[in-house]
Amino acid sequence: MNLIPEESSVTIDYASLRQLDLNLLLAFDILVEEASVTQAAEKLNMSQSAMSHALKRLRAVLGDPILIRTSQRQMEVTPYAREISPQVRQVLTDIQETLLAKDVFDPATAQEDFRIATNDYVEATLSAHLLPELMQQAPEIQVRIAGMDKDTALASLDNNSIDLFIGAGLDLKRWHIREALYPEEFVCVVQSDCPLTELSLEEYASRSHILVSLQDDFRGVGDLILEQQQQSRQVVWSTPHFMAVPFMLANSDCVALLPKRMAERCAREMGLKLLPPPIDVTGFTVSMVWHQRHNNRPQHQWLRSQLIAAAQRLSDL
Repeated sequence: MNLIPEESSVTIDYASLRQLDLNLLLAFDILVEEASVTQAAEKLNMSQSAMSHALKRLRAVLGDPILIRTSQRQMEVTPYAREISPQVRQVLTDIQETLLAKDVFDPATAQEDFRIATNDYVEATLSAHLLPELMQQAPEIQVRIAGMDKDTALASLDNNSIDLFIGAGLDLKRWHIREALYPEEFVCVVQSDCPLTELSLEEYASRSHILVSLQDDFRGVGDLILEQQQQSRQVVWSTPHFMAVPFMLANSDCVALLPKRMAERCAREMGLKLLPPPIDVTGFTVSMVWHQRHNNRPQHQWLRSQLIAAAQRLSDL
């Protein structure tokens, strides 16, 4: 397996950060939550004067009053403090999980909700081997699959709205980690009563094609290869859904390029025929990508190990 850690490209301004310490961040978080110096001091087990001093320092560093008085007994959090509060809370959470958390993860009793972004082909390919193991080992764990969008995948990892991306072709940032799961290649798929045992380039180009495209267009890598050989094809149907294609092929004279692992299973269950592509189509590697914040978390390590095991079972078939 190939692990690719990426380093942060953000330049740290140490001189400015020296004005802050962890206690100030804690004070800010509690002050925003309580909107009261007295209550914030009680929650942190500090004296009111110490909390007032922390608020004074925060005001100087941030250039914002943080809390403003609205009556003799009431204070209100400023709009700016509310705006940056979620980011400060995330910083504190990251510090806690990175430096202090000593999670003990027991899959048999864990109640986790994992969020994975992938496409229907990867989901269908891995879930057949992954789901039975999850149900046996971790009956209370839930997995949510989100549609794969390469344009937003990294941002979703960064803002923690997904735990994993599984697919190919992402240009990672330095704080992401990638691990290969399995290699894949393409095959041509046609209906079962097709008399051909192989497709010539001319026969391939003359047929109507179904294209899986995540770019909402009618051009794929096959078109680029055909153009280099002064050939072209007619794509009559473009879809982002891999699993819809076998059903259409079963009732048409079309041809489609599909990932081999998926195509083999569909051929067995739906009576389709697989033929070698007459063009040199480069395969790809399916990998999982995650944010480095989750690298050492036991529950995430366990999930990744289950995915690796599921991918290994694919290779054993």
